[in-house]
Amino acid sequence: MGRPAGISRTLTRGLAVAFACVASLAYGQAAPDVLRSDGARGARRYEFSASDSELLEQIQRGCFNYFWNEVGETAQLARDFTGSEKASMAGVGFQLSALPIGVTRGWISRQEGEQRALTVLRALIARDDNRRDGVFLHFVDPEHAGPVFGRHRPEASTIDHSLFLAGAAPAAAFFGGEVAEIVATLIDQTNWRAYLTEDGRHLSMAFKPDPPFDVNGPGKLMTHHWWNASDEERLAYVVAVGSSNDAHRLPPESYYQLKRTLKAHPSGAPFVVSWSGCLFTYFFTHCWVDYGALAADDPAGFGFDLPRVDWFENSRRATLAHRAVCLENADTFSTFAEDRWGQSPCYGYTDQGRRAYLVPTQRPSLSNEQQLHGGAIAPYAAGSTIVFTPRESMQALRAFVALRGADGEPLAWDDPAQGGIGLADSFNLDNGQAFRGGVAIDAGPMLVSIENARTGLMWDLFRQHPMGERAAMRLAWQPAAD
Repeated sequence: MGRPAGISRTLTRGLAVAFACVASLAYGQAAPDVLRSDGARGARRYEFSASDSELLEQIQRGCFNYFWNEVGETAQLARDFTGSEKASMAGVGFQLSALPIGVTRGWISRQEGEQRALTVLRALIARDDNRRDGVFLHFVDPEHAGPVFGRHRPEASTIDHSLFLAGAAPAAAFFGGEVAEIVATLIDQTNWRAYLTEDGRHLSMAFKPDPPFDVNGPGKLMTHHWWNASDEERLAYVVAVGSSNDAHRLPPESYYQLKRTLKAHPSGAPFVVSWSGCLFTYFFTHCWVDYGALAADDPAGFGFDLPRVDWFENSRRATLAHRAVCLENADTFSTFAEDRWGQSPCYGYTDQGRRAYLVPTQRPSLSNEQQLHGGAIAPYAAGSTIVFTPRESMQALRAFVALRGADGEPLAWDDPAQGGIGLADSFNLDNGQAFRGGVAIDAGPMLVSIENARTGLMWDLFRQHPMGERAAMRLAWQPAAD
């Protein structure tokens, strides 16, 4: 395996030379490979019972209700969270992926799904003040798809744009026609090389316009960049490598050079860790890339002396370690239990009762920090890891739905049959509170991951899309042996 044809020799050679020294210093020769275990094989073969499927259908329907109903009136972009006056482009990516699921499950007609996709995509592509060098702003207005100004300074975000394109690809593959044409245009227009750091090695996190009202005016790239092989970071490079535009795309070496640091929880085997240890940093790319169908990758084939990693196995190990940390702290926080675990960024409440955006950290991680935010659980964390830990995740989802508050009413469940959005974004038994609103980037991965666990639909559609095909070919991914 080596460099596919058609990639700039100068850029490829420069990446390989620049990264080889860094890689050898960071990892040495002794880092173990992360290879498929019997537990991961079992997860791939897991079969849900009829009652499991019934509950998963309800949970998915609640997530879908959010994306179908919580939208702007004209452009119909999904709101960032319930009642928000902005839409995150990552959330819009999940919104577009939700549409094929809604059609195949019979919640909407194919015509309704295609029309919603067209309304969203036409609104986005009709403007040029919502993106720079093809990369969309982090937040846009859900009503008209233009910039929003206020608390958040506008920035063209490479990670949100990656999530948007990854989420749009299944919709394009499913509906075809104008939906596919618009998505193809947006992919082609994205100039990933315009977002490389000065040394040409990594994607910057974002471009910040200055003054902020014109994303196509003066400004500069953030010095913070995507350098570690955790989940959303890998996705950015998958999408960039899969570009249709030879002048804009990145070579596969940009993906394989990402840092791979292995650590372990005492209960399990080592895995490549993320910066924070939050569960979302282990499942975002898996929403669309079926790593479970792939063999461990081969950085050596692209000039990097790094451990081979089976990314499905890696995320399974990370999920089990995360669950173990929750259980270790069950004596401190009563929310944690065998069937109650899973932390990831969410809306919740502080000890003083104020609503806040909670971003937990957990060891093992690169930051080596641990902040459990009073034991607040984000149900989408266990729900989105169901492909790796189907038994444990199913047990947790049942427990979340069954929870009751002091008034005897469901604490973390809003009945989708009555138009509700299903599971709460978070809950905490120590303070008795739950955030009952929805969040696009939380409902989205849970909806998509459950569908993949049940049918593999999103994996199949992403694999069929030209961007997914190009990425797989250029990255020289090989099928798993079992």
